[in-house]
Parts: sequence; C-alpha cells; structure tokens
Amino acid sequence: PRRSLLFMAGDARYKWEHMIVSRMTDTHCGKIIRRGKRISLTLRTALGLDGNPLPLICDNKYPLVWGHAENGFSPLATPLCEKKHVHAVYDAIATQWHHTRGRRGVLWPGATTFLRDIPIGSIVADIGCGDGKYFPAIWEAGCYVIGTDISLPLLETSRNVYDEVPDSRLVSEKYHHLRNRPAVAAGDCMSLPLQSKSCDAAICIAVLHHLSTVERRTRCIEELARVVKKGGLINIQAWAMEQEDSSRRKFASNDVFVPFNAQPKHLKIDETVGVGTEHETKSNAEVYSRALDAEYDDEKGLVVFKRYCHLYRKGELEHLVDAIPSVEVVDSGFETGNYFMILRVL
Repeated sequence: PRRSLLFMAGDARYKWEHMIVSRMTDTHCGKIIRRGKRISLTLRTALGLDGNPLPLICDNKYPLVWGHAENGFSPLATPLCEKKHVHAVYDAIATQWHHTRGRRGVLWPGATTFLRDIPIGSIVADIGCGDGKYFPAIWEAGCYVIGTDISLPLLETSRNVYDEVPDSRLVSEKYHHLRNRPAVAAGDCMSLPLQSKSCDAAICIAVLHHLSTVERRTRCIEELARVVKKGGLINIQAWAMEQEDSSRRKFASNDVFVPFNAQPKHLKIDETVGVGTEHETKSNAEVYSRALDAEYDDEKGLVVFKRYCHLYRKGELEHLVDAIPSVEVVDSGFETGNYFMILRVL
C-alpha cells in the first residue's frame, strides 16, 4: 500500500532474490493500479557506537557477521563471496570453459599487441592464466611464460594438446615442445609463488574483476609489481561497467553475479550421488546443481553457476595505482567492453 514499508530479514534478506520490477502497473482484484515511486534501501554497512563503519569479518558463516579486527581478521583473506562464486565455480566448469572459451581462442586485442612488443627472450608471468590461452601468443613472441592460477582444474586443461585448435592457439614447430609441457603453478594472486624481480613482464587478464574488495585488488597489483623487474611492464585488463550499445553484456550495478550455463556432461560430481539411477524423478541438471550448490534450468537441462564480478568505471583502475608507489601508469583506456592499463615498475 501507499506510504508502507516492507522490511526483509532472515531468509528473505539473505537467501531469496528480490527486486522492484520495472513494470508501471499492478493488477489487484481485477483492478489496474498505476505504480508510484518506490525506493529500495539495502543496509550494507554496520556502524559502531562511535559512528565509524565496523569491519566485515569474512569467514565460512552465512550470513556474514560484523565485528572487530582484533579477531584475527585480515583484509586480504578470501571472502566467502569469492570462494563460492569464483573459485568453486571455475573449478566446476573448467572442462567446459576450456572446451568453449579456451579452444575458441578469443584473445583480447590489447593483450596480444602488448605481447608482440615484448623483447625476445623475456620471461612473462601470466597471472590468472586459466587454461593458458595466452601461452601460444607469448611463445610465438619468442618469450618464456610462467602461468599461475588458483584453479587447479583449469591449470590441468592447459596441459591438453588438441589436433584442432584456432589460429590464435597454433604454435609453430620450433616452439611446439613448450606447448606440451607449459610451466604452470597453482597460486593465489594475493601471494604469488614467484621470486621477487624474477620476470621481465606480466599480464593479468580478466582477473581483477573477480576480486571483491579494494584491498585485495590493490594487493594483486602490488604482487604483480613485486615479481616484475624494475622497468618491466604489466598489462592489466578487466570488465568495464560501460559497454558498447551493440554488446550483449549489460550490467545493472558495479557488483553483479554473471550466470554461466553448464552442461551436466562436462561436470564432475561424487559418483555416489547416482545420477540417472535412484534419482530418475529428477533431471540431471537438478541433481548436478544440488551436488555443486548451483541453480538449474530444467527446461534447457543446464546447471546455472553465478560468477561474482566487479565492473570497473572509468578511472577506477588508475585510482588503485595511486596507492602503489612501485608502479606508474604508462597507458590506459577502454577496449571492446574492457578497461586496461599498462604499468611500468619503478
């Protein structure tokens, strides 16, 4: 009713999805009622008695709880949001990701241009390398690559050799031995498993938009700067909030959950779940979704994962560098729905 307030707590606040729909009228008891102004308030910050925001304590409890930093809280600890909606998702979809995205070999143009300009013989760190789709471009530039990613299943796909690959993943005969045994290591971008000043350059493509706090984004850039030699260059690219009119990607806010539709045949779950046997009344999609803590589209037979993404606004990436004295921005800009910046290590 007009001038009323609906307060949502408990499951309605933390488990249900809710929104103010965009329609202009409602139908109630057969009567069409025009909608007036509606306002949605979401309380995201708890204040202490002194009026200052309380820090968020990230742990495995759900919903998250508020508290004080003396409880051992680290701003660099992986939030549950990333554990569930980034790490767990990519572990689950690794095979299909490589089969669709990786084998298609679509490389971001700015990244390939950056790699072509790196001096021959350079050691390049590919941080958040996934299935290693940029490896061939680095090898063809006459450089050596070391890839790290937090998803071990994705790294395992980087070791696969296929007879049919797109042109962007072709490797000439003189570099073919590198493709058979890429140098990869499982690692968190908060603490890279690489020695300081051990690389000549680094790329970090489509990684920073999966980090959910400013502190973690800053630390990732600091780690990139740590492992690259003085004078070396770093290429960082992440999704932009602003998209071209022709793009199918449209975002309602800076922090969103982007669906990934997975086919059950590409997923792995515990064999004791018994897909297609004692669960004959349920679809494969439903069984897999329950086992993997995801949603499902019964009509299309798909398991629907939700990936957390932070969409960057113009200047936001550069603003992160303001707090990092060890690097300077050489170039930055917008390219096909992504923001990029090239940094030089000082």
